[in-house]
Amino acid sequence: MRPTERGRPRQYCSRACRARAYRARVAERPATVEARRTPDGAEPALDQSLIVRAAITLADKEGVGAISMRRIATDLDAGVMSLYRYVAGREELNDLMVDTVFGARPLPEPGPDGWRPKLELSAREEWALYRAHPWLSHLVAVTTRPPVAPNLMAYTDWRMRALDGHDLDFATLVQIAILIGTHVQSAAAPLAYETQAARRTRNTRRQWAAARREAFDRSMSEGRLPMVSEFGDEAFAASEPANIFEFGLHRMLDGIAVLLDRP
Repeated sequence: MRPTERGRPRQYCSRACRARAYRARVAERPATVEARRTPDGAEPALDQSLIVRAAITLADKEGVGAISMRRIATDLDAGVMSLYRYVAGREELNDLMVDTVFGARPLPEPGPDGWRPKLELSAREEWALYRAHPWLSHLVAVTTRPPVAPNLMAYTDWRMRALDGHDLDFATLVQIAILIGTHVQSAAAPLAYETQAARRTRNTRRQWAAARREAFDRSMSEGRLPMVSEFGDEAFAASEPANIFEFGLHRMLDGIAVLLDRP
């Protein structure tokens, strides 16, 4: 007797069908795969920078949650274990991604005159990185164990040098430099979540708020939150990550000025 087949019935796929499927897979490959081909069509050996660029490209497209050694190997059309010859694991890959992104936007030397223009410039340059790569804040923000990334550390060093010579002890220089970075990173963290939410729901933040307006009004009807109940368009704009960044940056620099002007 012919054994009964289990699972899904087999589907016949002709040679032409298989060819079309292959062409579709090739078309979906990231540019890094095609870019590393030689003129004769061969693929040269992997290297660390190629792996890191593929990871950054994937994170820009799908978010840092999509990153895995297996997924990168698939995108590069390579074996998973071959990646480990160049990158020890996910933690090192995260460090290399951060270092590469910050290395693409170094702070100028010597920079503008005065401590305040210098610190403001460094904050805006870091903010620009998080705007360009929203996932970056997930790897950097609000942690006591920052990535081992010399190009990221260069921002801290640059900020400390901007305040050197103002009679501040070394510990205070460290605290101010970290304070600025922490503010920028924490203001940027919502950018990453908003990017993910917009990708998942295909709605902007304003569209999401409009859809929940009825629920908001119902929550405010009890009168327990008199200030929050006044939340309107002006307050909504003020709560945007970019405006939180601007407000916090200027207030923080004002506070540093008070510290420097003390007797």
